[in-house]
Amino acid sequence: MIDLFFLLVLLLLLAILLRQDWIYYLLYVVGGIYVASRGWTRHSLRALEISRRLDSRAFAGQALEEVVFLRNRSWLPIPWLHVQEAVPLELQERESYQVALGLGPRSTTRHTFRLYAHRRGYFPVGPLRVTAGDLFGFAEGTWQERTPVHVTVYPKVLPLPELGLPSNLPFGTVHAPQRIFEDPTRLAGVRPYTRGDSLRHIHWRASAHEDTLLVKKFQPAIALDTTVVLDLDPEAYPVRHRFGGSEWAITVAASLASHLVERRQAVGLLTNGWDPRAQAPAHPIPSQSGRSHLMTILELLARIQLHKPRQAARARDETAPEPPGHSDIALAHWLPRAGASLTWGSTLLVITPALDEETLWTLHRLYRRGLTVLAILVVRPPRFPALRQQAAALGIPLFEAIWASDLREWGRRRPAPGLPG
Repeated sequence: MIDLFFLLVLLLLLAILLRQDWIYYLLYVVGGIYVASRGWTRHSLRALEISRRLDSRAFAGQALEEVVFLRNRSWLPIPWLHVQEAVPLELQERESYQVALGLGPRSTTRHTFRLYAHRRGYFPVGPLRVTAGDLFGFAEGTWQERTPVHVTVYPKVLPLPELGLPSNLPFGTVHAPQRIFEDPTRLAGVRPYTRGDSLRHIHWRASAHEDTLLVKKFQPAIALDTTVVLDLDPEAYPVRHRFGGSEWAITVAASLASHLVERRQAVGLLTNGWDPRAQAPAHPIPSQSGRSHLMTILELLARIQLHKPRQAARARDETAPEPPGHSDIALAHWLPRAGASLTWGSTLLVITPALDEETLWTLHRLYRRGLTVLAILVVRPPRFPALRQQAAALGIPLFEAIWASDLREWGRRRPAPGLPG
């Protein structure tokens, strides 16, 4: 645009010096086109409606479609538009996310960008940028989205055998000889109706068949809450397993939570990880049951990250809040405070890359408080049988959740682990 402005100034000077009519004519034509083009472009952007449709949630390995809608409300056509989307590498299916197109008067068009969720995370998509111009290339105008949208990619959810874990892990609701309360999901038969029975418990089909009112009987049960404890202390992971091991730990946590919810169990989540959306340590999620509660857990597991070291966090952003030090998030120091409100009889599923002497005794003290504690290692230790025996002596069943790449080799060398004796 600056070159064209200087060209107009040069034509004006030549017209004044040479006093040639054709130069004045050329100046008028070029100048008129320039002014008209700038006005046309500004008007086109004001008359342009831009919107997008994109699912904000997906599972790892799932394809996504983003549809960008463009509507020209003006009676003037828009000769060309350049639409460019900013897509992070973790969601890219191809190299380029831009397209050039034209838009007629009072018309609407749309373009589809295909994305692919390569791994779990909380990713910004955008800001969307649209550039409009005239036929001659004399003027351009740009519209840009103020803030990007975010896509939450949930971690993978795998069956327990694919984690290298037995499907009969000892957690969840247990049977009780005393009737603490009746679990309506566990039908144990029917009995005759008596005064005071709830109408909701009448078995109408059986009553119609027997021609008398029959009431459902339920199995008595004690609902023991289960809390998944996810250790995301970066110092606990070996350097070469820091990324892969922590991602595998998150997959194990998501799979265990899903397994519990499918069994109609109450499950919660405790983690010493960092929530990038809140820019703060992740808040605990109390134990509840239900599909919607599971999605709340999966959303946090999609965003959660390892804690960054203090120096790295301050180097990236001097205004960022000071992250906790290692002593604050080490499992042996953090878990007793985080689990102080857990009730007697609750189950803790502790997912961690390593168990040292201090951590084992910490878990043992929780066990002595009346909690059922199971530990699951996500990084293979060099002497697992000896460590497992030591943990069992302290009342802590210990399991391995073998990485998918090692599971086949591990299965050939020994049978799947059962419950410790």
